[in-house]
Amino acid sequence: MSEVTADALAYANTQSKRLRDLILRPETLVMPGAYDGLTARLFEAMGFEAIQCASGGIAAGLGYADGEVVTVAETLHVSAVIAGAVTVPVNGDGERGYGNKFEVGETVRGYIMAGCAGMNLEDSKPHAPGEPTTLVPVDRYLEKLEAIMSVKRELGSEFFINARPDSFLTFRNDPDAALEEGVSRGKMYAAAGADCIFFLGVTSPEIIKILVREIPAPVSILAGPQAPPLSVLQDLGVARVSYGTAFARAAGGAIKRLAEEIRE
Repeated sequence: MSEVTADALAYANTQSKRLRDLILRPETLVMPGAYDGLTARLFEAMGFEAIQCASGGIAAGLGYADGEVVTVAETLHVSAVIAGAVTVPVNGDGERGYGNKFEVGETVRGYIMAGCAGMNLEDSKPHAPGEPTTLVPVDRYLEKLEAIMSVKRELGSEFFINARPDSFLTFRNDPDAALEEGVSRGKMYAAAGADCIFFLGVTSPEIIKILVREIPAPVSILAGPQAPPLSVLQDLGVARVSYGTAFARAAGGAIKRLAEEIRE
């Protein structure tokens, strides 16, 4: 079991409280996705108040495909670099927690030692690119949340959990089923102690409005070209938006264009 030092816990708790306060403000919190120290510093210098670690960007920077193929040690190392490069709260991307209910607590300890305010935790099963997304049984996910809450109680930690129901990825062709499952899981995750409920694949303002209304916790949305503008998300009551690997993809495109100019 990894030791969590008093200094690391105190710093992480300060950042966790700051992140929670930002999420609970009336204004939608915009968290751009950093994948190294440079991107984190750029975002902070531009005035962003909190930063999300982008697991896909971190994986790409290390030469991997996305999808929890980066080891937890590598993920925590890069997350520590990002958190150490800035003073604003940084939320780690814990993917599926890097283990089962017996191991996820160790992941939380690692993120606290890395200086992170919290982490995302998704509820879909591991799958290869191109394969359909499926959800883990809800009780198995709740077991992970309970293990995290146990570690928090043991340490006296304020660690922030951004729970991610992947119903809209699983039921892509059945929006009614996706909404029903998303609301159901969101309610259970909030009751189990999750601080925020994070959805991917949601673009309909009507559906977003229902999620915000029905789930008794702040709601976060992955923004993208098909998502409503930030002003609309703000009016709908969305607490937080993030952008996944968008910045890593943009950087990769710019690097490729420059390299092509040089080669030509």
